[in-house]
Amino acid sequence: MRFMDGSVGWADAGILIPYRYWKHYGDASLLPEFYDGMRRYAEFMIARCGKTGPFAPRVRLSRENRRYLVNAGQCYGEWAEPQDVHPMDWKDTATPHPEVATAYTSYVLGRMAEIAAELGRPDDEKRYREYSEGCRRVYQELSRLPEYTLDTDRQARLVRPLAFGLLDEKQTEFARKRLVRACENYGWRLGTGFLSTPLILDVLASYDLDAAYRLLENEEMPGWLFMPKMGATTVWESWEGTQAQGGIASLNHYSKGAVCAWLFRVMCGIQPDGERHFTVAPRPGGHFSHARAAYESSCGRIESGWVRTKDGCRFSVSVPANVCATVALPDGSRQEVGAGEYEFECAAGVRLGA
Repeated sequence: MRFMDGSVGWADAGILIPYRYWKHYGDASLLPEFYDGMRRYAEFMIARCGKTGPFAPRVRLSRENRRYLVNAGQCYGEWAEPQDVHPMDWKDTATPHPEVATAYTSYVLGRMAEIAAELGRPDDEKRYREYSEGCRRVYQELSRLPEYTLDTDRQARLVRPLAFGLLDEKQTEFARKRLVRACENYGWRLGTGFLSTPLILDVLASYDLDAAYRLLENEEMPGWLFMPKMGATTVWESWEGTQAQGGIASLNHYSKGAVCAWLFRVMCGIQPDGERHFTVAPRPGGHFSHARAAYESSCGRIESGWVRTKDGCRFSVSVPANVCATVALPDGSRQEVGAGEYEFECAAGVRLGA
């Protein structure tokens, strides 16, 4: 998966990978080891706040928020959206993208504030929290400007702030409805690029699982299933494959393959969440009759699957030795289990996609 701050490429993977390891597995040992590097990068991000340059687009903001806008430095932005959504040219790789860069600055510094708190660094936590919240306020003000409006069919523009929690309550309600309408207007095809493709199904599933599955099941271009339908055995960098805009035509790329994480985590529900513990919370949906996933963890093979039956749905879970799991089913039931093989039933009438 590609982690970007929206302007300088790959570097913030050095923050987000240790952060996610800590959050998923409860192991904070990576944080002090890499904290100095994380801190230097966070300070670099802060240094760009309030700056501008000769190629920066003009943005009218209130005086109090201006100092947190990120509108400087090279920025690739969303990268490789479908050509009919956003045709790329040289300016996309050479000029700032304040909406994208401000969003990622808020997100990454928010994670840094959590890391600083975990490591007992209150001064750092306060500083990172200030800039994360400052960028969030800027983002909300940006979203009220015509040139950065939320009333758009550009899916990435709606997915990003919803995924990162950047909007106020009224804006969030509007963006959720507008994203579903944007998907509908685009024939339930994918209109996202590198940054938002890994996020869109999670965003939709958080409030409309049916919409998430409808997007997943689309077989037209642009869409995940269009690739194998055209004979692909790998994941393409561009939705258009060999017909990609501007020569973006890698036919063996990881970018849009981030959908596989959703299949494991949501469709089949495998979610590592602590040392020798994981949760299985499958969420069946769409027209799928069955699904199954296996995860080779450091403690052994974890499996989760489901199959629709005439009476509802049957779930199966496999827990390796010396591991415990919480099984959370769509009917709201939860139970703790140890190592072994298990089957569970959800009766007809339970809305499995809830």
